Amino acid sequence: MDTKSADFCAQSDQAGPTGATSRRVMLVADHFTWRQALRRALEDHGLTVATDAPPGREAVVAAVGAVPQVVLIDLSGEITASLETCRAVRQAVPQVSVVALAPRASAAAHAARAAGASGVVTTDVSVADLAEFLSSLPERHSHRTPAAKTTSSCVLSRRELEVLALVAHGLADGQIARSLYLSIKTVKNHLHHIYAKLGARSRTEAVVVAARQGLIRL
Repeated sequence: MDTKSADFCAQSDQAGPTGATSRRVMLVADHFTWRQALRRALEDHGLTVATDAPPGREAVVAAVGAVPQVVLIDLSGEITASLETCRAVRQAVPQVSVVALAPRASAAAHAARAAGASGVVTTDVSVADLAEFLSSLPERHSHRTPAAKTTSSCVLSRRELEVLALVAHGLADGQIARSLYLSIKTVKNHLHHIYAKLGARSRTEAVVVAARQGLIRL
């Protein structure tokens, strides 16, 4: 993104109010230095950057923990992982607006819309215009029914909680096995039971559901 460029192209589901208060923003991009540079630039323009992360499970977990109002996802890097992150964030935190930062004249903008992005901004936007666009996005409200409180039928065992806590920190099955002195098969069995109890279909979804129910802390 050229911070000196005045060329701005953004599309959103609906126009936000003029002069809206700034939003809590989360940044998702492949490279740490790029995230930090963009963080400083947006904060200089009055936005609050709650957190940042690379695409993938780490970003979804961070979004659940920080509960930003807007997640800005850079699609100029590994686009497949970024689009999957877009879908996962929209599912995990439905009240969040996801904005895609996409190269001009690419198919990424359409793909981002299909993945659930509520806005698309081209990478040649100026920082001032980007900050204004993010601040003007309308508030989203989740229509999802709140999750029921955990009952005795889905309470995780101490060992299952230990496994899930390590999953939340990004450890693979082999690393979890070594950390807890278990076999990989036992770890997989624990994960199978965790998914069944939480109604989850993936590691990320299990972490998100458990965090919402207060079973683990992120």
